[in-house]
Amino acid sequence: MTARVSTSQMFTNAQNHITTAREREVISSNKAATQKEVTRPSQAPADWTVAANLRDDLTVRETVAKNARFAHSFLTASENTLAQMQELVGRTYELALQASGSATVGPEQFYHVLPEVQGLYDNLIQTLNTEFANRPVFGGFQSHQKAFDSEGNFHGDDGKIEVEIDRGLKVPVNLSGSQIVLGQGLERGTNLIATYQDLLNGLKTGDESLVRSSLDGFSRVVDQISLGRTHIAGSMTEIQRALDNHQVHEEQGKKVVSQLEDADPVKVFSDLVRDQTVLRAAIDTNAKVLHNDPLDALLR
Repeated sequence: MTARVSTSQMFTNAQNHITTAREREVISSNKAATQKEVTRPSQAPADWTVAANLRDDLTVRETVAKNARFAHSFLTASENTLAQMQELVGRTYELALQASGSATVGPEQFYHVLPEVQGLYDNLIQTLNTEFANRPVFGGFQSHQKAFDSEGNFHGDDGKIEVEIDRGLKVPVNLSGSQIVLGQGLERGTNLIATYQDLLNGLKTGDESLVRSSLDGFSRVVDQISLGRTHIAGSMTEIQRALDNHQVHEEQGKKVVSQLEDADPVKVFSDLVRDQTVLRAAIDTNAKVLHNDPLDALLR
């Protein structure tokens, strides 16, 4: 009876030694494969929690950074649109000035200027309907139709599209078409469409007063467009600052996560070799006991 109990204990101890050695070898193998010191919460609960929170923060910041890059692209499209508008208005102003101020150009010769002005107006309407991501840059919230029709009627709204570019920080990415084009809500706001139409009517009818009166309107519109570009420049500066902030947080967050989780390659492989050696030794040492028949001990 004593031999049977002693043999059972020996079997149990042998199995426990091998199981413990195998568990350590598995952990070392996982560390070597993943190059991570912490592969599960039970190994280092505090470090695991900090690293998990940092990873969640990095994920959120990556989404916000994508929003910021989208906002930057949208504003870039708006800035390019305003630049084109400014060129068109500048050329139109030159033609209007030429038609109204030159001694060689009179009402009977307005038709020589009219075709180019008409072409500039058509280009303007096309420019005002510039889209980004299938959305008119001057259309506000509406996106199912063009912001302006061929007659210059505005079909958008004054909705502000705000995008979160940093935690708790949102910026509008669109300009109001009614403000930047029609001059509504501005102290010296001028209706660009109406100014073009006055000039065209003056050129068509030979009305010098209409041609001359359009000059002041175009001059104001240039200031109006410049104001819009200034707002865009301010928003883009804020977005760039947010993107720089995201980059700093990303670099710092990844560095801390690496410090908490990443393993020392030399130590990892040294531990793996040690644990594999211990496992083989445990198996070899206990092989005789594991394969020993209790009846043999009773018959000795």
